[in-house]
Amino acid sequence: MTDDCLPLLLLNPDGYENFDFALPNNAPTIGILLGREKDAYTIGKNYVEAVVSAGGKPLFLDYENHLLQMTLCDALLLPGGKFDTPDWYYTDAKVSPTGEYPCLRAKAYAECLDFALTTGMPVLGICAGMQVIAAESGLKLFRSQSCYETPLYHQSDKMTAHHVDLMEGTSFREMMDNCWRIPVNSRHGEMVAPIRVQRELLGLKPGEKLALDVYGLATDGILEAVGDMAKGILAVQWHPEDLAVAGDALQQRIFAWFVEKARDFRKNH
Repeated sequence: MTDDCLPLLLLNPDGYENFDFALPNNAPTIGILLGREKDAYTIGKNYVEAVVSAGGKPLFLDYENHLLQMTLCDALLLPGGKFDTPDWYYTDAKVSPTGEYPCLRAKAYAECLDFALTTGMPVLGICAGMQVIAAESGLKLFRSQSCYETPLYHQSDKMTAHHVDLMEGTSFREMMDNCWRIPVNSRHGEMVAPIRVQRELLGLKPGEKLALDVYGLATDGILEAVGDMAKGILAVQWHPEDLAVAGDALQQRIFAWFVEKARDFRKNH
């Protein structure tokens, strides 16, 4: 505990030995919002290993003290997970937007994201984390794959489920060794709707851009990577932490970029 009784949820020092990686003394603090399963906070080990391997020090955020805990962080990671999110996130919203959040987890995701964006703190969203970043930025989600005719299956247990095309001329593609197409895993039910659907629903005129830059598309048009990397915002639909821990050096670049942005934030704040 700190002097003001703020809970510090940290990795046990002995736990770093499991990753065979010594953190530098000036390691930036990466806030990772926890999941919630069967009334217990949880987090996938691969998220932690990918962050630690990139040189970041995890601080786990709960749903009661998250905003105070965020004051100790240099970056925010919003992980994947299954939980209820506001109706107004979706293409087929059934009720008028109320601004309310249906569960503590959804509220914590939105509040931590707002804190990060307000302070200029770097943010990495993965799977559900991407969906929250996209929806809070004004983009729309499909509730399930049944909302969209596609030959791809986006809920798979395979390490390579489909491919993502990376947009030419973007900083994300440059970071990913200028690859034009990469293999990814895919474990999501909900998804960020294609560009055409976004433009129609949002009433964008020709030439008007979406609120976030598009970095990658599945071969069926589903948005798979968005953000504003110049501002330290990146969101991907797949699970790069699993691929990185399995030895995919290209996917580990996502975490290396993220932790470097956290170092920059720490220097300047």
